[in-house]
Amino acid sequence: MRFNAALVPLRWRVFLATSTTVTLLFGLAGWALEHYLLSVADDSARAEIQTSIRAYEAIWKARTQVLLATTAVMGAMSDVRAAFQTRDEETIRDSAQELWSRVSDQSAVFLVLDPEGRLISSLGENPSDLSPATIPVKEVVSRFPHQLSGYLRAQGNLFYVVLTPVYVQGSIGPLLLNMLCAGFRIDDRVGRELKALAPGSDFAFLDNHRVFASTLDRQMLTGLPAFLQTGLDSSGTRLWRDRFVVSHRTLEGIAGGPVAQLGILYSYENVRDSLSKLRRVVALAWIFTVISALIISSYMTRRLLAPVNLLGKAASAVAAGNYQYRVPVLGTDELSRFADTFNHMCESIERAQAERIRQEQMNTIARLATSLVHDLRNPLAAIYGGAEMLVDGNVPPEQTRRIAGTIHRASERVQALLRDLVNVSRGERGETELCRLRDLIDAAVDSTVGPNSRVTVEVAVDAGCEVLAHRTRTERVFTNLLSNAIEAMPEGGHIYVEERSNNTYVDVLVRDTGPGIPPDIRNKVLRPFVTGKRSGLGLGLALSRQTMTDLGGDLFVVETGERGAC
Repeated sequence: MRFNAALVPLRWRVFLATSTTVTLLFGLAGWALEHYLLSVADDSARAEIQTSIRAYEAIWKARTQVLLATTAVMGAMSDVRAAFQTRDEETIRDSAQELWSRVSDQSAVFLVLDPEGRLISSLGENPSDLSPATIPVKEVVSRFPHQLSGYLRAQGNLFYVVLTPVYVQGSIGPLLLNMLCAGFRIDDRVGRELKALAPGSDFAFLDNHRVFASTLDRQMLTGLPAFLQTGLDSSGTRLWRDRFVVSHRTLEGIAGGPVAQLGILYSYENVRDSLSKLRRVVALAWIFTVISALIISSYMTRRLLAPVNLLGKAASAVAAGNYQYRVPVLGTDELSRFADTFNHMCESIERAQAERIRQEQMNTIARLATSLVHDLRNPLAAIYGGAEMLVDGNVPPEQTRRIAGTIHRASERVQALLRDLVNVSRGERGETELCRLRDLIDAAVDSTVGPNSRVTVEVAVDAGCEVLAHRTRTERVFTNLLSNAIEAMPEGGHIYVEERSNNTYVDVLVRDTGPGIPPDIRNKVLRPFVTGKRSGLGLGLALSRQTMTDLGGDLFVVETGERGAC
């Protein structure tokens, strides 16, 4: 099914175009703003993640420096070294307590181990959580004498530890006296410290199986370890669960190699909220703009279409024949010039119409005069011929009476013709009456066929056949048909008048034995001013047909295939 835009009113087409344009513009603007906001959010997320990484590195560097410095100082102090040599737990605790108080606020754990990694003494918060058995002694000792730092998994927990070797001078060189292990457990408090420095991010310490510490609910982190194993993109980040931009850092163990990971998550919730607010604002702005645009376009369309509506009314008036209608010219714009041109057109049409009416009136008068001459010719000829015979004298009494009757009937036809002319001038067609068809035909025969005529007329019409007709006009029809047939047979001939009737119509055939109608005018002989005679006007058959159509019938030429016309 094809949509025809021309069926839609112009005002609604303007409304539709306006709303569509505004919608497209707002759609493009909203898409551009959303795309820009997402781009800014991505840049902000990456910048926030870099800030979080720097915060992590700053905290870890500070904590590591404290632990390294504290254990180095402990290992270098003579009284502490002497206490270490006693292998007495209480003595070691008393000598190291003062220095250890510097890091005790960090929930640190301090262990004194022998060269084989056995525990000698411990200080700090829950030192039992850090089991010496989890320390890879062989790998660590092989990397001495430097201080070591790194992550350590112990009893389901994650620790960050610093190992400092304590040496004594032996006979064959330095001997490992003790190992000082200082560290702290990675728990949610550490995550909160990181978040305090980078509030826009969340942190999670985890390995491939568990989460050790996090600033998020542990239920939200389900699946994050497996997700991090799939790797990151070229920017070092990935979108997780359509909510977080995730990056991570590998956490190296005390003996080397990865132990765990630090996941840094930047939430997109704020971005989503901003996008939702943006969409609402754009939607409200779109609604307001569309309504405003429709109101403005309605006003402007009404103003613009007012001259068009006036032109439409004027065109309807002109189409109805009111050529005096004029369109008010309200300005000098294109529509005003069009209205002025329309008014000039109406004036031209009015003048042309007046001239046409005048010409039609003159043509009507000419046709009426021609018709009058045509119809008066036969009765006047009868009157003239009869009067001429009476003037010559020597006319027998019987013939005198017959001639007088002919003159009388011809005079009656002239009076009837003039009476019809008066009726036509008054717009009257005359009244119809029930007439005997045979009487109408006999009257026409008497007025056209003289006593000395070489043409014989045979009438085969039922004497009781009656028709509803205008007597004088119908009689003139038969008179015209008989006169044409007689004129077409100057050497004599026969005319046959035959009636064929049914319950509704009566068909009358007038057929002669003359030369017939020329083929070149056969199809148009019933038109005005078409004739095959040299002196004819071509109005007789046209007027006769008009009479028959006025009475509800018709007059036409019949092709019989025989000689003559019918």
